[in-house]
Amino acid sequence: MSEEKASVSAEILRSRCASLAKSLNDNDLWNGAEALVVTHGEAQYGSFNRGAALSMHLLGSELKGGAIVVTKEKVLFVISQKVDEEGVRAAQGVKSTNDGIEIDFEALDTQEPESLPPSTEIKNLFMNKNKVGAVAKLELWDRWKAMIDPEKLVDVTAGIAKILYIKDTAALKRTNWAASMAIRVFKSGILRAIEKALDEDEVITHEALAEKAEALCTTDPARIKAKDIPSDAHLESCYFPIIQSGGEYDVKPSAMSNANRLKDDVIILSLGVRCEGYCANVSRTLFIDPIPKLRQAYAALLAAREASLKAMRIDQPLSEARAAAEKVLAKHQLDMYLPKNIGFGLGLDFRDASAILNAKNTKTFQADTLFSLSLAIHDMPLPKSETEHAKGSIASLKKVSLLLADTVRIRADTAIILTNPKIAPIDWREVSYFINEDEEEDDDDNVSETEKMDIDESNIKRTRTRGAAQEQFAQQNLSSVKERQVKQAALMEAALAERRRVQQLKNSQHNNDENDDDKIVEVRGAYPSTLHYPEELSANEVCVDTHKEVIFCPINGVPVPIHISWIKTCVQPEADRAAAYLRLNLYAPGQSLGKDVPPSTAAVIEAFGKQQFFVKELLFRSREQRRLNAAYRAIQTLRKTYRQRLTAKAQQQDLVQQATLIKARDGRAPRIADLSMRPVASGKKSTGILEAHANGVRFTTKKQETVDVLYANVQHAIFQPCEKEVLVLIHLHLRNPIIIGKKKTNDVQFFTEVVDASVALDAARRSVYDPDELDEEQRERALRKKLNELFKDFCKRLEKAARTNDTPIEFDIPYRDLGFHGVPHREMVLLQPTVHCLVNLTETPFFVLVLDDVEHVHFERCTLRAKNFDAIFIKKDHDLPTMAVNAIPMQELDAIQDWLTDMNITYTAGPASLTWNTVMQAVRADTTFYDSTDEDGEAKPAGWQFLQADAEDQADDDGGDDEDEDYDEEDAEEDEDESDDSDEDFDEDDDDDDDDDDDDDEEDEEDAMDWDEMEEQAEAEDRAKRKGERSEEFGSSKKIARR
Repeated sequence: MSEEKASVSAEILRSRCASLAKSLNDNDLWNGAEALVVTHGEAQYGSFNRGAALSMHLLGSELKGGAIVVTKEKVLFVISQKVDEEGVRAAQGVKSTNDGIEIDFEALDTQEPESLPPSTEIKNLFMNKNKVGAVAKLELWDRWKAMIDPEKLVDVTAGIAKILYIKDTAALKRTNWAASMAIRVFKSGILRAIEKALDEDEVITHEALAEKAEALCTTDPARIKAKDIPSDAHLESCYFPIIQSGGEYDVKPSAMSNANRLKDDVIILSLGVRCEGYCANVSRTLFIDPIPKLRQAYAALLAAREASLKAMRIDQPLSEARAAAEKVLAKHQLDMYLPKNIGFGLGLDFRDASAILNAKNTKTFQADTLFSLSLAIHDMPLPKSETEHAKGSIASLKKVSLLLADTVRIRADTAIILTNPKIAPIDWREVSYFINEDEEEDDDDNVSETEKMDIDESNIKRTRTRGAAQEQFAQQNLSSVKERQVKQAALMEAALAERRRVQQLKNSQHNNDENDDDKIVEVRGAYPSTLHYPEELSANEVCVDTHKEVIFCPINGVPVPIHISWIKTCVQPEADRAAAYLRLNLYAPGQSLGKDVPPSTAAVIEAFGKQQFFVKELLFRSREQRRLNAAYRAIQTLRKTYRQRLTAKAQQQDLVQQATLIKARDGRAPRIADLSMRPVASGKKSTGILEAHANGVRFTTKKQETVDVLYANVQHAIFQPCEKEVLVLIHLHLRNPIIIGKKKTNDVQFFTEVVDASVALDAARRSVYDPDELDEEQRERALRKKLNELFKDFCKRLEKAARTNDTPIEFDIPYRDLGFHGVPHREMVLLQPTVHCLVNLTETPFFVLVLDDVEHVHFERCTLRAKNFDAIFIKKDHDLPTMAVNAIPMQELDAIQDWLTDMNITYTAGPASLTWNTVMQAVRADTTFYDSTDEDGEAKPAGWQFLQADAEDQADDDGGDDEDEDYDEEDAEEDEDESDDSDEDFDEDDDDDDDDDDDDDEEDEEDAMDWDEMEEQAEAEDRAKRKGERSEEFGSSKKIARR
């Protein structure tokens, strides 16, 4: 530990001293001891014992060269000249606890307190006690030990461990700070350094990376965006950070970082941070160009982690955590690689030996206890058959280890993770990297003619016939489908475990806030009393007060005010000779309110709809049509104005105040000129200059209009080059919307077109020898390359500026090869995946779907006869609407399912189209949605598995009907008759004519008519049309004959 020490406040010292003194009343806790005596020698770096932990608990500093004496009435701290801690000196001003227990400090004027006998006051505290407690592994000072009868001494090590096992509020707060610092150091220090080393092929050792991480552990928390930690908090590393790669792995907390070079295979990172004495721990595993077996093992490890978290409940033995993990890994045949210990208790001691998470520990979980849950798969062999096609250094691994560790707090209802997985990610797509994909070349181009001739002759013979080739393809496709189904099953299990944990947290918060359910709906009036009505009001006339937004309706000669927010529609029925009419339709219970209903009106209806009577319709009749027409126009104008005001208010509602843009100091900000922006700032097109400044980008139009986007507000940045596209663009998807052109938007795009400059035929340079088309293609390719390089260079400089501002941005490039066509809005577009999103950025409106927000995908209309299907993307936040992509070609289904599996997103498929508003309402209302049993304990599909179950039931019903029905000749004839009249069950391009060519020729010859017959038929049809009746003598008789 460092020389600088933390200290505790006077209030914490009083509280902890009182709790310790009162605990002496528990004889079982302290083995019957009536007093505690703990002496301290010289503290050594790396050593930590129960006595040191007790002094840290009480004073916030290790009391080296001092002693602590505790009785039921008093807590005495003995301080020698060796003790020179600021925290101890500050604590000397505390004289007693709030409960009257005395706190005292005795200073010894010596450098060797162990050589002095205890003072009379000290002897009086424990000399007359029947039993005196001491820490067995710590020897009492000789002069003190001689004063105590050996038979009175009892070991209180276990008692101190129990006192420190359950954490108070101050300890939990400091552990939260330590956990926050650990994940920030992990993300800003280790992870970023590793990504840079891999990206730039930099040679760096494990020790060098660990030294950088250790230095960040003591830095100012604000530098790494740990804003929740006080700037004066004392921070240090619990241990030298552990970084391992290259096939040599040790998953124990005592492992060390060696001087070997970082390899691009499987990298294990471990980091511990101590904040004012309290520890937090985090470990992650990174995969570089992983093979499928590693992905499956990691998915199993995540599922085991969720099972262990679920088992960590109050009063459950610690052994249950390992048993739950072992049960999950056994399903994947990985339980033999699970270490004996999967974690330990945390606190002032980094590794609490009495709270080890193993199969033998019968100690129970308690509320407000802390653990490091460290799940690992250790030394799992990698057969050569698994790694022979691997890329990078992973191909040389013979065995591998995986490690996941988090700091966990046990609460009254559940276990929560303090090391936030969103900052220190655990999702597969966040911890897997593919850096050697570009080196892959087409295998067919690298195969020589001799190698092609050496292909197994049996394969050639087997695929010579069309049927054999189809059979081989079907077998390969079936193997691929089965592998995908296995992966989906593991993903579904892990997703269900995670969602159950989140649901339990929501349920517990709902139970805590039950009193908040009775919401008070305030109904405000437009006027305090009738005295404030407008003076020009008429008792028998429909009047409109535009200032108060109120319509006065005459009812029995009394003007009744109705606010414009209650008017659903205003209609003027057709007037008769006697009078004109005006009908007002009002919002009322029992009808579909729709999305246009004002929120205040909907709240009143929801609160009082079942208790009060509501007026649904008002009809007014007047002989003076001019006055009703004027009232109608005024009401419609007021409704329009009111809706516009509500729309503007809704746009402003979720806007977040943005900071001011800080311009680059040197005035040489990276820039690109002649760009267009979407959405436009004003007019039909916004053209201008884009600049990258210190904390954001600024787009300045030719009209000197400015649009600022801060780096901190950018959630995803995408660079799409102009390859097979007419645009090269930079797209920014924002965390919080901004206003552009008086409209709210979450997406801003800067682009330039390629076609305008390359298809200028009048200015095209012609060559004497080359064709014009070739000349234009060459110039277009050169322009595309120039624009791509210009935009790419700007993106790199923008990323550098963002890193300098501690708001890193990384540009994604869409994968066109993985793209597929679909209709997300109104027209067919090409949707392309990126690392974090699914996007279409070329057409407007933009389509940007963040994959981190997607919980599940359901495919609709997946049948054998369908030519296309729909994909429904369900968000993790069930209050948000689903997103649909329609009319996707059926041949893209397998590729999309493979992509979703690689992204760790579960999916289901079914033949029917669902009403998703109704489905999501049912999901939100079902508190047992993610459980495998309902409220009555009956089995049911868990989570979104009900979509797959419904699809299978429907398929079984369809299949059962086909198999159970007996063949009936009459039914078959009727079916044939119906099929002749229907065009729904077959295609116009069917090759039915190929089988009956001869019969058709004979029929054509028999049915052919000469000119006289055709003339007679035409005349008969003309007569039938004139008489208004159908002629059945010619045309119908022909059809019947042909049947």
